[in-house]
Amino acid sequence: MDKPRILVVDDEEYTCTVMKRLLSKKGYDVLIARNGYEAVSVCKREDVDLALLDQRMPGISGIETLKEIKSINPAISVVMMTGYATVEEAVKAMKLGAYTYLTKPFDNIEEVEVIIDNALREKSLKDENRYLKSQLHDSFSFKGIIGKSKGVSKVIELVKKVAPLDSTILLYGETGTGKELIARTIHQNSSRAGKKFIALNCGAIPESLLESSLFGYEKGAFTGAVRTTPGYFEEANGGTLFLDEITDTSPKLQSSLLRVLQEREFFRIGGTERIKTDFRLIAATNCDIEGMVKKGTFREDLYYRINVIPINIPPLRERKEDIRFLANHFLEKFNNKMGKRAGPFSFEAINILEEAEWKGNVRELENTVERVVALKGEGAVESWDLPSNVTSSKPQASHPSYSELPYQNAKENFEKRYLEELLIKTGHNISKIAQDSGIPRQNLYLKLKKYGLR
Repeated sequence: MDKPRILVVDDEEYTCTVMKRLLSKKGYDVLIARNGYEAVSVCKREDVDLALLDQRMPGISGIETLKEIKSINPAISVVMMTGYATVEEAVKAMKLGAYTYLTKPFDNIEEVEVIIDNALREKSLKDENRYLKSQLHDSFSFKGIIGKSKGVSKVIELVKKVAPLDSTILLYGETGTGKELIARTIHQNSSRAGKKFIALNCGAIPESLLESSLFGYEKGAFTGAVRTTPGYFEEANGGTLFLDEITDTSPKLQSSLLRVLQEREFFRIGGTERIKTDFRLIAATNCDIEGMVKKGTFREDLYYRINVIPINIPPLRERKEDIRFLANHFLEKFNNKMGKRAGPFSFEAINILEEAEWKGNVRELENTVERVVALKGEGAVESWDLPSNVTSSKPQASHPSYSELPYQNAKENFEKRYLEELLIKTGHNISKIAQDSGIPRQNLYLKLKKYGLR
């Protein structure tokens, strides 16, 4: 909805008139109810974003009205309006789901505006978070592959097509793009899903150890071989073998691997018995393998053997529209893992994530969200909760001329820049800012929160 809809519930005509005039000037769509019964009726037939609810009214009380409104639509944000003598009751209302409370009479209109803006902002963040969660379980994910970009959609369609087949697959993608996740997804959706999936990073293991890991060895084949040990070729029989960074293998190992793929049999190191095996190979690389073939650093015949079905996994910088989905997925994942309640992400935080470089791709994003959840604990994730290596990559936007903006926007733009300069000038000393600016300390905190400033 373009214009947020606010319901004012109060039996006092003066309060209703004042609030309607104030909120209408701010561009909100305002509805009026004179008691709890009317408020419940309005919420049943209208989409309401925020209810300003008087604590004491004839008929049903504000507390009872709050319960009814939340039962109709839990997403409605509710701000209680109360006299000074009933603040304790307003606090009870907050425990029942109210966002906060306003004390009457309203001595500080700016404070009222800030509270209403913040309540609507929090509701908008929660709505966005619910939407993103629903998308994660909808068409934008497939067995853990998350995204709605063209690049990811193409990968998902390819995975759905090739998974039931038994063809060899070569995954192309930068480090951190999720090549092993794609390989596991292919395995889980194949006829081999009931058998083992074995993953091995060829670039992370010395050649001698890599060879013995793949082929296995007989007892006494070399120093330290105290017992016969089967290799991954043997253990992957009936299942899937994923060889990541296959371009890091030596020419000797490439030759041995080619024979296994052609003949489907091999010898353990130090052994004389032919061992048959039947595994599906999924290989992966982050290098220009065709260029390596031309240079002679990778066997051409092995390249053609493994490049039966190529799948290109796009880097995160080419699929920025997926970042918010991935970030929220990781947020939920690490909240569950750590037993925390961090989130949702603020709009500014999401914008920064979307503008970051992500040289480490999805893995770097996942690590960043894990760090945020570990340190944040609970509450909305703001821009200052993100690590400096992420925030420093966001381009600085130029400030528009005040004359180009509507009055309200120009006023807010100036106020934010004014507060930013004071924060820098005083070294974030709130008492000094309140003293220099003449803004009451309580109002100052509300304004800093409104503009997402520390």
